[in-house]
Amino acid sequence: GRSWLTSSIKFFQAEANPKVLIGFFAGEVVPDLEKTPDKVIIDGCMYLFNKFLGRKYSVVEPDSIIRSSWYNNPHFRGTYSYESVKGNTAGNKYLEKLAIPLKYEHGNPSVVFAGEATHPYYFSTVHGAIESGYREADRIISIYREN
Repeated sequence: GRSWLTSSIKFFQAEANPKVLIGFFAGEVVPDLEKTPDKVIIDGCMYLFNKFLGRKYSVVEPDSIIRSSWYNNPHFRGTYSYESVKGNTAGNKYLEKLAIPLKYEHGNPSVVFAGEATHPYYFSTVHGAIESGYREADRIISIYREN
């Protein structure tokens, strides 16, 4: 069984580390996929990469994987925002637009926005939500330091 591979959404390099590959899976298979052994995930992904990239690239098997289990976490249950085809077009900056604070007339923010849907790279993830919270906390701290 590699039927779970049809639930792969996308794979991309981590911007900060080109040796790290990030992958997303979605659909009804996710609850079971979260419980699938790492070796099965690695073998399946290697099958997929070699099938589509093997003639042109030499795909190296990863040493390990780090994965989330947000669906099986009782506090989160796997909800997230997603990028639509229209939203993924060149020049569309909707993630950045969601993060723009409302401002007072003098320019300081009156309302700031955090959450995974406002993170430019880690939308759809809890760590994106956390990092966006830090971003907005830093924004508020910098305003207080200036005044």
